Amino acid sequence: MSLFFLHPIYLYALAATSLPLLIHLLNRRRLKRIRFPAVRFVLLSQRRISRTFRLRHWLLLALRTLSVLLLALLLANPIFQTGVGLFAGGGSTALVIILDNSLSMKWSRGGEGFKQAKEAAHRLISSIQDGDRAAVIPTNTITRSQIRLKGERGLLLRELDGIQIAAGTADFSSALRKGYELFEQPAAQKEIWLITDLALTGWDRFSPSALGQYDPLIPFKIIQLEKTGEPQNATIKEIKLRGEGIGVEQPIHLEASIINFGDKEIKDLLVELNINNQAKEQKLLARLSPKGEMGVSFQFRLTQPGDHQGFVSLKKNGLAGNAKSYFTLHVQDKLRVLVVDGDPHTSLVQSESFFLTRALNPSGERGSSIFLPTVIIPEGLSSVTLDSYQALIFCNVPAIPDAVLPRLRDYVRRGGGLLFFLGDRIQKEHYNRKLFLSLPPILPAEIKDNKIFSESPWAKVGKVDVSHPALRGFANRILDESVKSIRVRGYIRTDLSDNSALITLANGDPLLLEKKVGRGRILLFTTAADRDWSDLPLKTAYLPLLRSLISYLSGSKRGRLDPGITAGSTKVFSFPPAYVGKSLTVIKPGRRKREVVLATDGNNSSATFRENDLVGIYRLSLPSSVNPVNEQENAPKIYPVNSPFLESRLETIDERDLKTKFHPINTEVISLETLQKGGNRMDLSLPLLVLLIITLVSEGWLSQRIYE
Repeated sequence: MSLFFLHPIYLYALAATSLPLLIHLLNRRRLKRIRFPAVRFVLLSQRRISRTFRLRHWLLLALRTLSVLLLALLLANPIFQTGVGLFAGGGSTALVIILDNSLSMKWSRGGEGFKQAKEAAHRLISSIQDGDRAAVIPTNTITRSQIRLKGERGLLLRELDGIQIAAGTADFSSALRKGYELFEQPAAQKEIWLITDLALTGWDRFSPSALGQYDPLIPFKIIQLEKTGEPQNATIKEIKLRGEGIGVEQPIHLEASIINFGDKEIKDLLVELNINNQAKEQKLLARLSPKGEMGVSFQFRLTQPGDHQGFVSLKKNGLAGNAKSYFTLHVQDKLRVLVVDGDPHTSLVQSESFFLTRALNPSGERGSSIFLPTVIIPEGLSSVTLDSYQALIFCNVPAIPDAVLPRLRDYVRRGGGLLFFLGDRIQKEHYNRKLFLSLPPILPAEIKDNKIFSESPWAKVGKVDVSHPALRGFANRILDESVKSIRVRGYIRTDLSDNSALITLANGDPLLLEKKVGRGRILLFTTAADRDWSDLPLKTAYLPLLRSLISYLSGSKRGRLDPGITAGSTKVFSFPPAYVGKSLTVIKPGRRKREVVLATDGNNSSATFRENDLVGIYRLSLPSSVNPVNEQENAPKIYPVNSPFLESRLETIDERDLKTKFHPINTEVISLETLQKGGNRMDLSLPLLVLLIITLVSEGWLSQRIYE
């Protein structure tokens, strides 16, 4: 039961009930008292009579105050309601129905929640009368059509039928803001109804301040789809790549994290990996503890370079939660590395590049590693196409030919990676003049004098910047200890003026430095690549360190995993400047096509795509009138979109917390069953009018008796 006022503004008139009392107090006369003993008995008789008159005056004052009170309530038009129903009478009604169509509604009430929510909205729409207007607002929509109040029930029902469950989280702030904007048009009665399962995800982003302007006096009612049982509730949290990269015929390690949101243990959960629409592998999770999380690993190989799509799915009857997570793989044919050996020998073990090439490809066979090193001498640089390699390594090269320097700068500017190992054959003046003092400078720092230790103790490694992307793996205790156990007998000191050192010796001199030029990256080791100046090639950390550095230098040219963006997020595309003004076609799941225009963005072209509302694989079609440019030839042409994993959580927000969030908006939570039972509403205007007439008649009769 509840009481509402159709015109609550008139309740301010209740302040007028004090007027009769004020008038009474102002009209009281102040008499000057003079006592006469002879009239004492007359006064005693008058007091007995005045008590009766005083009682009549107080009664008259009460009747006048009551008449003002009843008049104010009559103007406010109170409505007494039992159960649930729309306002009856009192003028036209403006009704806003907000329908929660977030993904969590798919599993509420045993899978029937969204259907029952639409039936509840259908009931509300069917209740509107002639002259009333209503609007249906979904919590998840990307439609460009303008939502407005309508009086045609048939049109409203068709709009309701067209609303489907979305792939993302409910945006309650946006939906309510649209609802209050619709109420800018005048209406005698205004109501907002929200139909939802009260799933916790989505409410964490809501606050009344996000609504802008709102009227707390407008009735706001929430129809709750209450739980019917506790289903097993699990989903795929994330998919991660384990390893250094993704290459053709190389083992690819993926790990899917499975999370159990429920309070029940889940047994015999089947997890399946699918690549290019073919089942690759299945794993059985025997037990997944309540509120627990477990990783499931898969290993497979791909025989073709380029783009591949896949997903991990959960298979179990009665499981509530998103059972599929998409991803894409961009597979690199081979990570080609050009190694320039500045100190070659007839004995391979004595060559400057021996340990380096064995670390990149231990067996030396083409199919055994993602890295494919090619060794040349400095004189061979002039005849090599640099763009054919993802990274270049210079090992103790005395000098770089002048004819190669412009090509080398262009290679770095467009995204190539360089790794320099110094040594005893380096011509310092040449490096400083050609690579450091030139524009743009290639070396991270100016090369100075040699530092050679004739006897132990040799220099030790003091600090490793594990926050750097190329060295994050060395936060591992074993690898960190291995790096710090390196002993350096000789190195070349550099003039370091910034914080570009990634590995520093205990005496403060840098061992590894970095510099960025354009889209390219340059790394400089101040010691040699072989055993002449350090025992680095003999350490456990040498192989992972070298591979991590080359992978970092290769940047976007290496294979990678794309776990996707969440549904409803914005996707930004970046392409070379030649694509400015061209149209990029985005093919959504279901083969629907959208076009976006590429605009200038610094030295590149870019476009923004917002219609990522469907879960699945999105494909890109580039303009055929533009020839691919270098790194864009191998750029991914597909990307995945997934639902937020927290949207699979069936936990609901507490009613008290919900009302706290909506404060100062007066909120009423109603169960779906209560709405289905319906209710009655009574307009109290007529009873108040009759009572007002009786009060006025009584006041007139009493005042006549007093003053006659």
